[in-house]
Parts: sequence; C-alpha cells; structure tokens
Amino acid sequence: MSKEWLWWLGEFGLAAVVAVVSGFVTKDVPISILYGLFVGTVFFILRQHSRVTSRFEQQVSEMEDKALNLPTTLRHREDIDPFLKQVVRSSRDETLRLSKEAEDGAVTLKTSPTGLIGLNVIKLARPGDKVVAINYGAIWGSERGDAYRQVSFDLADKGIDITRVFVESTLATPEQKKHLREEMDRQKGHLNVRFVKESRLPPEVRINCVIILNRYVVYANFRMPRGGTTAGRSLEIDELKLFARRDEVEKATELAETVIKLSEEYK
Repeated sequence: MSKEWLWWLGEFGLAAVVAVVSGFVTKDVPISILYGLFVGTVFFILRQHSRVTSRFEQQVSEMEDKALNLPTTLRHREDIDPFLKQVVRSSRDETLRLSKEAEDGAVTLKTSPTGLIGLNVIKLARPGDKVVAINYGAIWGSERGDAYRQVSFDLADKGIDITRVFVESTLATPEQKKHLREEMDRQKGHLNVRFVKESRLPPEVRINCVIILNRYVVYANFRMPRGGTTAGRSLEIDELKLFARRDEVEKATELAETVIKLSEEYK
C-alpha cells in the first residue's frame, strides 16, 4: 500500500474514531456522525495544508540546492544522520545568507560555529551513555572551555559516565603544565579524570581532542594564533572532523581505550 493511501486511510480512521467517541458522549448516533465528519474535515484541511506547505518548502529547498550546485536537499533525506544534517544545513543557510547580502554589495561575516560542534555533540548524551574525551588542555581558560566544562558537569550530575583524559604535551612549558594540572584539579571532583604524558602515547593515538558519544566522534586540531600563546589558553580550532560512521566510531573507541590504559587516574 502506497504512502498516499495510508495517509487517506489515516484521515478516515481519525474521523471514525471521533465519531465513535462522540457517539458514546452524546448517546445520539446521527449527531455523532455529523460531529465526526465535521472534526474529520477540519483535521483533513489542516493536515492537507501542512502537506502542501511541506512540499512547497521542499521544492524551494531543492531549487536553492541546485543554485548552490548541491546534489540534493538534505531536509527530507532519511539516510543521513540527524545531527550531521543539522550541521550541514547550518552551513548551507549561512552560504545562502551571504549570497543574498552580496547582491547589495556588502556581506556580514559571523564567527564560525566550528568550536560549538563538540559542545553540541556532548549535549546529546543521555543517562546510560558513556563519553570519553581526550584533551591537551588547549581550550581551558577560554569562554568556550568554561561552557564545555559546565555542560560536562551538568551531564555527570544526571548520571552520564564521562571520562576525560588530559594529555601533557612534550613541548609544554612549566606554565602550561601548571595550567593543565589546575584544570584537572577543577574537574576531578565531577568527572573521571585521568592523566598521561604525550611521550607515553604511540603516534597513532596522539590526538589533540576526541569525543566519543555512542554514534559520534569529534576530532579537533588546534593552531597557534599570531603573537603566540600563554599556557595554552589562546589556541584556536583550525580543523574539526565529525564522524557518525560506525567504522570511525569503533576506531576512535579503540584509540580511546588505548589512551585510557596508558593513563593513570588523577587524584
């Protein structure tokens, strides 16, 4: 049976249910039938309007995608992970906004939301989930780092198992090492905090940052801004990769397990 027939059958079933319920309430069969037909008609009009609107939005979205040279609209694709779809659509909508502004000879550039993706991924955690994060301490001391820390604490309070492994870089200065340990002291009362020196890690697991959350893994590479940095507090994200593929998640899980085995609990 096609989706169209299922939709019509659902409309008929809704009207029939309303008629039966109203019959029990009013004890009057003719009135219940009329009432059921009336309510069914109203629901039909509203849902038909919703379907037409949805189709129109899809057509507009497809035309916009063609204008951007994109193969297909993502809104109605069910084979794409919902969070990845959200990230891509956000970039797509930003491109459309800039294109429309450019027609007037000026554009407004906004700060890239790249740094918020890791934060948004961890917010997807629910009780029973296990989160593992490996971090070189680059974000702590920044506004984004403060928000990331607080979200982690809130999730841990809800019963989510969060393990954060802090890696001390081989090139870290005494000031950076001090900053890293201060952050570990700040988090150890809330999360499962572990510590390892970079020199103990095999090259393949020397990852700047990885977050594992059931279906997702996020890798982040940081870059040194002009003018240098102090205690790792000013490093900025240069590249961020987000995966939802099962093979990548499993690979990241194995890497994280290796790092955890080589690390020690921070007390």
